[in-house]
Amino acid sequence: MGMHIGPGSAFSLGLASSLRRSGGVLPGLAPYTFEVETENLVAAFATPPSVGDKRTRNRFIKRLKKQIDGSSVWSKAKMIMALGADENSSLRWWNDPSRTATKIGTPTFNASFGWTATANGQALNTGLLANELDPNDLGAYIYCTSEPTGSSNSDMGVVNASSQGISICARRATNDNMSIRLASGVTTAISADGDTFGGGLSGASRFDGVSVTGSHNGVTKNTVSLASVALPALPIYLLAHNANGAVSAFSPRRQAFCYIGRGLTPAQETELTAAVGEYLEACAYGHAYIEEVGVGTEVINVDFIAYGFTPQSVLSCLQAARNGLSVALVGGWRDRFNFGGMSSGGLGFGDVLSTAAFGGLVRYLIRRIKTIGNQATEQYYFEPRWMQWALRELLTPEKNGGFQIPIYQTNGVLSVQKTGTEVTSFTTVDGRTFNIKGGVDNSYEIDFARAAGCSTRIGREAATGASAESFNGVRATFNEYPGVDPWKTPGVPASGLINLLTAVRSTFTPALNTLAAAGTADNKTQAYNFRMTMTNSARWRRPLPTTPPPGYDVADYEILLRFMAANPTKTSFFDYFKADAFYTGAGESKFDVNNRAGPAAPSTDFIGKSWAYPTSPYSAREAIWKAHWNWIMGMLYLMQHGTDPRIPAALKTNCLAWGFCADHYFSPHENDIVNMNPQLYVREASRLDGVAKLLGDELKRNDGGVPSISTNTVSMISYFMDSHGVEYIAVEKTAGTWLVAGEGGFGEPDGELGGTDGMFPLPLEVCTPKPTECTNIFVSFGISASHIGFGAGRMEFTAMQTGQSLGQIAAEAINNNRIFQDTANYPAARTALLANAFALTNEPAPILAQTT
Repeated sequence: MGMHIGPGSAFSLGLASSLRRSGGVLPGLAPYTFEVETENLVAAFATPPSVGDKRTRNRFIKRLKKQIDGSSVWSKAKMIMALGADENSSLRWWNDPSRTATKIGTPTFNASFGWTATANGQALNTGLLANELDPNDLGAYIYCTSEPTGSSNSDMGVVNASSQGISICARRATNDNMSIRLASGVTTAISADGDTFGGGLSGASRFDGVSVTGSHNGVTKNTVSLASVALPALPIYLLAHNANGAVSAFSPRRQAFCYIGRGLTPAQETELTAAVGEYLEACAYGHAYIEEVGVGTEVINVDFIAYGFTPQSVLSCLQAARNGLSVALVGGWRDRFNFGGMSSGGLGFGDVLSTAAFGGLVRYLIRRIKTIGNQATEQYYFEPRWMQWALRELLTPEKNGGFQIPIYQTNGVLSVQKTGTEVTSFTTVDGRTFNIKGGVDNSYEIDFARAAGCSTRIGREAATGASAESFNGVRATFNEYPGVDPWKTPGVPASGLINLLTAVRSTFTPALNTLAAAGTADNKTQAYNFRMTMTNSARWRRPLPTTPPPGYDVADYEILLRFMAANPTKTSFFDYFKADAFYTGAGESKFDVNNRAGPAAPSTDFIGKSWAYPTSPYSAREAIWKAHWNWIMGMLYLMQHGTDPRIPAALKTNCLAWGFCADHYFSPHENDIVNMNPQLYVREASRLDGVAKLLGDELKRNDGGVPSISTNTVSMISYFMDSHGVEYIAVEKTAGTWLVAGEGGFGEPDGELGGTDGMFPLPLEVCTPKPTECTNIFVSFGISASHIGFGAGRMEFTAMQTGQSLGQIAAEAINNNRIFQDTANYPAARTALLANAFALTNEPAPILAQTT
């Protein structure tokens, strides 16, 4: 079998030991404090904001005060206005609360989306006179929360009788460009045709009297020659422009933010876009209560916790709270503001065989996403940000039916305190202590369950039998790359293997063979990558870096370069990446960019580099995480800017059209950047060694079969069994003929799961630790399964429904003072789940079939 880790793993004990060596005690948490500017702002409101609202405002202000390029956006601002909970707070200047805008006519206000002018003569008078500004150091930006279908002369600004002044038209319908007048006497198109769509942050800056540079969503567009002029002593309007004292033609856009002040650098524009985007997401979808890492409450007393910022954690917390428990959502070692794991972190193209397999809060989320994204039908593919927004609502009392779910960022679990087999409390690396009655580890790494004394497995068990489990262990067949020689000097084994290869398989030269025999168990994990959120549309694209990432070594891409040389006709981005469109509009798309599986081409899987991740200390994990990101960034850099002659010129041209989606991922981890995917795709780490073990052979039962483990169904599995590559190897195909191959990848056909309906019940017992080890913790993602069984059970929607069900079962146990293994818990929980007593609008009962 794969490597077995018994109770009290070296991981948690080693981390505690390292902290003791560094000083002996945990650091105390600093108290949470509001910025002076936040206190001054909210003191001016007619109605005080909620606690969550005030905290998100405070984070917004702190982000704008951050030093970037030698100054801050906040220090450069003459006027900042942003959406609030009501008209009074939305008219107030944030940086000078003594000043307010005033309404002209009757523009409409919505606390989720902002201001809209619905007829000519409607506008907001900011109260800022244009001549208060420096015409040679000037920046003006507006944030539209709608993608407009029409055009207008201006979304903001002011001009005198000579048409001199400031104006921004975020989008002209005739050519999809942005037009700017910035301390000038004329307007000019600041972006190319089709380069903008009006939604998001639009604006421009100048630093002299000669030129103006525009940007959209923090992406620099064109720099144009535009001589500066003196600015008029007239107030600047929003929703239209002040045409020498008269309201110009109104804008059909919804506006929620405006910055006017000194010019902003590109890096400052990016941070402003992200800070505004993050804040407005909270305004629209809920000001959840969040305590950031290292500050705030040191001791938290709750009945129930969900560990890990994954969607299943959100659903676990909500379901437990519905049953009267006090709850907390506790972040794992790297969790910050991404509350949906892979589903909101890049995996927008969901893996599902049968949509009939899911109901409950999973189906609710799909229906909510349909509304958020204005989709024609319910779809299991979506923009990851839509999932984030839908989950944010479920964490907010005003949105989820009144249940309080506080969110605590941490730097991971440090130690767990138990009385016998019951977890009574645990402490995190940053110094929080949670006193609990029970919980669910919903993380991808199941660090909490491991620290709680639960046995786990890592890697592949030995192959057995002739059915599904025969796919286990070291594979007998490989994904081969013909024409790609594995040796530094092609054909010369004595020269050594090229980078990334870890083993040799040869029946012709046995002395070179280092790969274990087919079917052998090991402790190696399948490859990880990032599911990149990318686009080839100029509307949304942030160009990729033109410099290589840290640690870049072109030798690490020798497999790829040799493949290119052997396949010179592969000249499309799609030849090297599996790019699935999760959004298409006006002929342009956003994509979930994944590994191009099998022998099609070397791709984004960093094969062989995930093995140490499951049991590494957090600092070492961080290095592995960043190495995976840099691997993909290096690959993209090579394909866009590499100078190796083996790279087809047409491929470079095609790849240069691709970049990040500038409207995603506004809240990066402190070691990441804006628009970077926030979640590493940890396909498989530690797996629970629990009450029962799900095998691949079990998943191949025909329709109507009764599962051998139990009929205590907590979710449905609806995806075929597969694994990505485990390592790159050299294979001697015929005597003297060598090639590179990927070992470990497999995929059983769709029909090999759960009969013709493509569904199989997931039993409670595979989520349940052994009663001798822990009696008040469940696991949702890292279930007790063989490597083969886990290959089908690891999918996001399966884990989400598991999370909801385990929240209900945990509540039954806690409310009745039972251990989690008590057989009385499931029947009552099943009845409650199927009765759907706590349903939100459009929330059906879950699917908990008891036969295949």
